[in-house]
Amino acid sequence: MTAVILLLFSAISYFYIQRADALNHKYFRTHAAILADDIWALNQNGAEAYLQLAVKADYYKSLSVSIPGTETFISATCPPLTGVSRFLHRIKLIGVKKFTADIKHGDQIIGILKGEKYVRVIFPLINIFIFLLLLLLTAIFINHLFDSQKFLEQQIKERTRHLLESERRFHDLVNLLPEMVVETNLTGEITYANEAAKNQLQLTSKPSSCANFFQFIQENERKIARQNFEETLQGEPSSLAELTVIDQNNRIFPILIRSTSIDKGGEVCGARMIIIDITERRQLEEQLHRDQKMKAIGLMAGGVAHDLNNILSGIISYPELLLLDLEKESRLRHPLEAIRQSGLDASYVVSDLLTVARGIAATKEIIAPNVLIQAYLNSTDFRQLQTSYPRIEFTPSLAPELRNISCSPIHIRKCLMNLITNGAEAIHGKGTVSITSDNHTASLPLARSQYKLSTEHFSRITIHDTGSGIAAEDIAHIFEPFYTKKVMGRSGTGLGLAVVWNTMHDHGGTVNVTSDERGTSFELLFPSIEADLAPQQNRKDWRNYQGRRETILVIDDERRQREIAGHLLTSLNYTVQTASSGEEAIKYARHHAPDLLVLDMLMPPGLNGRMTFEQIQKIHPQQKAIIASGFADDDDVKATLALGAMAFIQKPYTLEQIGSIIHHILYR
Repeated sequence: MTAVILLLFSAISYFYIQRADALNHKYFRTHAAILADDIWALNQNGAEAYLQLAVKADYYKSLSVSIPGTETFISATCPPLTGVSRFLHRIKLIGVKKFTADIKHGDQIIGILKGEKYVRVIFPLINIFIFLLLLLLTAIFINHLFDSQKFLEQQIKERTRHLLESERRFHDLVNLLPEMVVETNLTGEITYANEAAKNQLQLTSKPSSCANFFQFIQENERKIARQNFEETLQGEPSSLAELTVIDQNNRIFPILIRSTSIDKGGEVCGARMIIIDITERRQLEEQLHRDQKMKAIGLMAGGVAHDLNNILSGIISYPELLLLDLEKESRLRHPLEAIRQSGLDASYVVSDLLTVARGIAATKEIIAPNVLIQAYLNSTDFRQLQTSYPRIEFTPSLAPELRNISCSPIHIRKCLMNLITNGAEAIHGKGTVSITSDNHTASLPLARSQYKLSTEHFSRITIHDTGSGIAAEDIAHIFEPFYTKKVMGRSGTGLGLAVVWNTMHDHGGTVNVTSDERGTSFELLFPSIEADLAPQQNRKDWRNYQGRRETILVIDDERRQREIAGHLLTSLNYTVQTASSGEEAIKYARHHAPDLLVLDMLMPPGLNGRMTFEQIQKIHPQQKAIIASGFADDDDVKATLALGAMAFIQKPYTLEQIGSIIHHILYR
C-alpha cells in the first residue's frame, strides 16, 4: 500500500510540476502583454505599479523591463523571504527560476520583461503528500475495520460452534447417564427429561411438559416430596431423599433424589433433579438379608443336625432291624413300622433344613426329566395325594424329545413333590394341576439377564395350578425359609419352596414363578446336556445286597452310630470293624486292609473324616470309602469326594440305602 501511495505521489508531483511550469510561462507572457501599453506610452509609473503588484501576487523575486537604449527601464523586487520560506529556500526546497518574455506592441518588440520567480511548488506537493497520506491512513483504517469485523464474525462463529458443541456434549453426557435427570418449573411440571427419565418414567408417549413430577410419587409420600421441593426452591441445602415412584405403567420402584434450584437472571424459575433407581440396591440388600438369614439357619442346622441325625438313626434303624426278625402277623409290626416312618419323616425335615442351609452334596447322574416325573406320578406319595384331593385333576403333558439333564434324582423328585403338593393345596374345591415338560431355548444375553445363567438350551418342567394365586406382596418372599401361609406343623414346615430354590441353584438352573387370580405356575429350568443316559439300576430287595464277608471299617465318634452301622452291615453279611476316631482307624489300617471305609466327617477333637481318609490313602492308595454324615454340603465332604470317596449317604440311613451303595461299590 505504501509503495502504491509513493508511486501515485511521484506521478502526481511530476504532472503538477510540469503543469505549474507551463502556467508560470503563460502567466509571465501575460504580464508582458499587459505591460505593453504602458511601455509603449513610456508610462513608467503605471508599469512600475503593475510590476510591484505582480511581484507580490506571484511570488517573483524580481521583475525588470528593459527597452532599446536602456538596460533597465523599470524594476521591482520582492522583500527578503522570512520564516519557513526562508528556511526552505536555504535548503534548496524553494528555488529561483528565471523567465524572459518579449514586450510587443502590435508586431513590434518594444522591450523585454525579465524576472526571477520563487518556485514554491514544495507547498502544494506537501499538501498533496498530506492528502495522500490521509487517504492512505483512511484506507488502512477502513481495511482495519473490515479485518476487525471479519475477525469478530469469525470469533462469533467459533464461539457459537463451541457453544453448540458444548451444549451437544452436555446433552449427550446427560442422556448417557444411567440416572434420571429432570428439570421442572415452579409448579413441578417437567420441562426437561433425559433419556433415562423418559424410559423409566414412561414419558415417551406423553410430552414431558404435560407431566407433573409429583404425579409419579407414591401418594403417601407426595407431602414429603413437595416439602423437599419447596426447600430446594428457597435455596436450602439439598440432601438425598428416598422416595417411591410409580410410572405410567403402574410399575413401582424406589429412588434416591437430589435437587437444586434453577436460577435465571437472579430469579429462581424451577428445580433440577438427579434421580437414582435403587431397585437393584434394594434387591442386593434383600439378598444380603436373605444370605444372613441363611447363614444363621446354616449355623443352627450345623449345630443340631449332627446330633439330631444321630438320634434319628436309632429311631429308624432299630425298628428296621426288629422288623427283619418279626413275624408278619405280629401285633408289634404296625407300631414298629409307625416308629420307623416317624423317624424317616423327621429325617426328611432335617434333610430339607440342611438342603436350605448348606445345599446338596449328592452324586449327580444323567437322566431324562420325564423319567423323574413319571416315577413320581407312579409313586405311593402321589397316590396318597390323589386320595386326599379327589376333586383335583392331575394332567401330565410330557414332551417326547425332552433333552437330558445332570441331577440328583432324589432331590429333583423332592422338588416335584413339593410343587405338585403345593398346587393341590392351593385349590379349594375342583381344579387342575398340570405337569408339563418341554425344550426351551433362550438367547445367551436373555439367559444371562433374565435367568442369570450362561447357557442357551434348557429342559423345562412347569407345574401349573388353577388355584386363587399368590398375593403380589408374598411373591418376593415365597422362597425364604419358614415363610408360609399354611398352618405350621399341619400342612407344611415353610421349607418346601426354599428346598426347591436351593436345589435348582445347586443344579445350575433356576426357578421362576408367575401368579394371578387364574392360578400359579412354577417353571423349573435345567441346563440341557447331550450326554447319554446313565444305566438304570433295577430296584432290588435288601436281601439282594448281601455281602461275602468283606471287611468294612466303620469310623464314627458316636458309639450308638457304630453299633447301628455294625448291626445293619452284619445283617447284610459283612464283617464289621469299628473305630471311634480317625487316629484309631489309621492305626487299624497300618495292620489291616479293609475292603471299604464308612467315614463320619465330624469327630472332634481329633482328625476329621477328610484328614483320616488322606492318611489311610497313604497306606492303601486304592482304598475304597463312602461318607456317612449328617451334613449335606460341607467343604470337607466335597474335598473327601474329590480325594476319591465314592459316595455320600445322609444320616440317618436305612438298611436298603446303605446296602445298595456298598453293594454297588464292591461289585460293580
